[in-house]
Amino acid sequence: MSSNTVLTLSIQNLIGGAWIDGSSDEFIDVVNPSSGELIARFPSSTEKDVDSAVHAARMAQPGWAVLTPGERSGLLHDLVDAVRDHLEELIELEVIDSGKPVTAARTEEFPAILDALRHFAGAARALGGQPAGEYVAGTTTMVRREPLGVVAGITPWNYPLWQAVWKIVPALAAGNTVVIKPAENTPLSTARFAAIAQQVLPTGVLNVINGYGRTVGSYLAHHPGINLVSFTGSTATGRMIAQAAAEGPKRALLELGGNAPVIILDDADIEDAAETVAAAGMYNAGQECMAASRVIVSEKIADEFIAHLVVHLRNVVVGDTANEKTTLGPLISERQRARVEGLLQRRPARASIILGGSRPNLAGFFLEPTVVTGVEQDDELVQEEIFGPVITIQTFADDTEALEKANGVPFGLAGSVWTQNVQRGMRFVNALNFGNVWINTHLIVGPDFPIGGFNESGYGKEGGATGIEEFTRIKQIGIKHGNW
Repeated sequence: MSSNTVLTLSIQNLIGGAWIDGSSDEFIDVVNPSSGELIARFPSSTEKDVDSAVHAARMAQPGWAVLTPGERSGLLHDLVDAVRDHLEELIELEVIDSGKPVTAARTEEFPAILDALRHFAGAARALGGQPAGEYVAGTTTMVRREPLGVVAGITPWNYPLWQAVWKIVPALAAGNTVVIKPAENTPLSTARFAAIAQQVLPTGVLNVINGYGRTVGSYLAHHPGINLVSFTGSTATGRMIAQAAAEGPKRALLELGGNAPVIILDDADIEDAAETVAAAGMYNAGQECMAASRVIVSEKIADEFIAHLVVHLRNVVVGDTANEKTTLGPLISERQRARVEGLLQRRPARASIILGGSRPNLAGFFLEPTVVTGVEQDDELVQEEIFGPVITIQTFADDTEALEKANGVPFGLAGSVWTQNVQRGMRFVNALNFGNVWINTHLIVGPDFPIGGFNESGYGKEGGATGIEEFTRIKQIGIKHGNW
């Protein structure tokens, strides 16, 4: 798909089944990160547009909620089939506006999106609850699980369609209707997904509002017609979303920043660890909140591990994301690249860049795979989420020091530990203050189990039965017995 083809597409709001331009006089540019070229331009939205979308969702919600779980599930399975038929088109759009290597998108990310759609469609029929019983003499008490009403989803630019699907489809499965706001610089795949969904879903069940987070996202979070806001993005923005929701009050589901520790113990399989860390650190150009970006390795094996890691990173292919041989694409924007470069430039004198750190001679917003050694716990590169193709290396003398360094950041999303001793590995799992912890692997996710963080990484879960339940409310019903 050429840039000229994309420019012919209209990025509009979907409100109550109608495609409508945003009413703001402020325009948003969508840029191809691989080339820096403009690929689309559209008007932002206003509070008036948000009001219209929320109203449409509220009008559609009772009719959607009254369907049986089987009926909702059937329509969502029809959506799976429709998306499967258009999967290659969705991949092309995502590659163009988010800078994902096409091979990774085609073989890994989008098959996983389709799998998530299938899972959430089936989950519409599998909501559970406490069994009815006579918990108080003379009264039968039961628990009813109900939809919340209208869910607002605010998605990030690093996984545009993935995050949209993980918010939209569980909410729909539970009987809610949805207003989704894509990241303003990556709206293409979500807009096409919504158009495909219109062929299947009733009018008004899914609505899309495009615009800036500071206006559209903020107003959605404050809107009295929204019952839950699901947000994925930075911790700073997450705090504002949480505050806005609390004023409602309404519920919030927040998946925020991360800074995953990767603890390599002295008995680890060094080659396996190095190969996995290279892949999980560079995936999506490191623009992944669970990226394997913060390595904490035993000083006994540090030199050997670093040597293996560098070998794997030298084999990374940086280039145009439309090229099937490319394994590392660009950062999302010039602003994001400059932010990562700033972190590297401000490193202390004792910290050394032993690989990468420069811009390759390519158009677009590329940065070489980078390894930084000599960092310490209080350094900005350790305490801040880098969100780029950068891996930092710390060393430790014993397990206690390794745990202190791993837990010594404000985030709590994900981490991993590498050891061939199961008991030792489980001690680390129990002591790590992170919501997702892996042993001898990293960045393993799926719709069957819940994902979510602790501390400044947010609260609530996406995925699994828990992730569906986030979009429901519980009502207790008591029925007094008559005379027998």
